[in-house]
Amino acid sequence: MTTREATRRAKRLGLSAWIAQASAVGGGEAGESVEVKCVGFANLELPLGEGETWEEAFQRATRIIFSV
Repeated sequence: MTTREATRRAKRLGLSAWIAQASAVGGGEAGESVEVKCVGFANLELPLGEGETWEEAFQRATRIIFSV
């Protein structure tokens, strides 16, 4: 799924999709920057789902929203 597709899908749910940069801790090189896909409320900086892929982020967000 592309970022554009993720944004459209999130919008249909009344949410936002964005990519955040995070510093990895432990394993690998300390301080290594990784991208985290987020689905939730961007204006509040409140992700409902995060993951390495958009599918993973949406799966986690929908689990919270729909209690699946």
